[in-house]
Amino acid sequence: MKKKRIGWMMGFGFGVCIGIFYLGNVMTVQPEKISGNGNPALIGLFFLFFFILLFMLGWMELMTNVRPRLLWGGFFFLPILLVAGYRYQMNAFDRYRTYVTEIVLNQPGRGDLNYANSITSDVFSIYMNNQLFNVNTFFMYVGLTLWIGIALMLLNTKAKPDR
Repeated sequence: MKKKRIGWMMGFGFGVCIGIFYLGNVMTVQPEKISGNGNPALIGLFFLFFFILLFMLGWMELMTNVRPRLLWGGFFFLPILLVAGYRYQMNAFDRYRTYVTEIVLNQPGRGDLNYANSITSDVFSIYMNNQLFNVNTFFMYVGLTLWIGIALMLLNTKAKPDR
């Protein structure tokens, strides 16, 4: 396939993923409201897993003429960025969890600490969608696909010594 066509396909795929991340973020229930209808934003995770394959193959095709030294640099540098993004997101999750817990506990007749912990216990809660679907996690998603693509390119380079 031509690189221009692959670039357009990946651009379209990233556009769809941006839409999924945006909708997931918008579907966050405000802490003042009560919701028991499940979390429809999690359906978007299925599509994001599908796009991982598309992006990995796209990155590999786009990097066919990149020098191995640059690939190795990306292979070691990207995990540092991914870990930094993950640590930032963990801190943001803890801050937001505290915020939601305080709001729930300050509402009369709403619930107790057990209820507040149940709706903030994990990132898959509808009250926590904005912690799963945000700009930081989108860039982590893109970085992960790029890192896996680089790793596969390096494995492919090792398998073919004539490159």
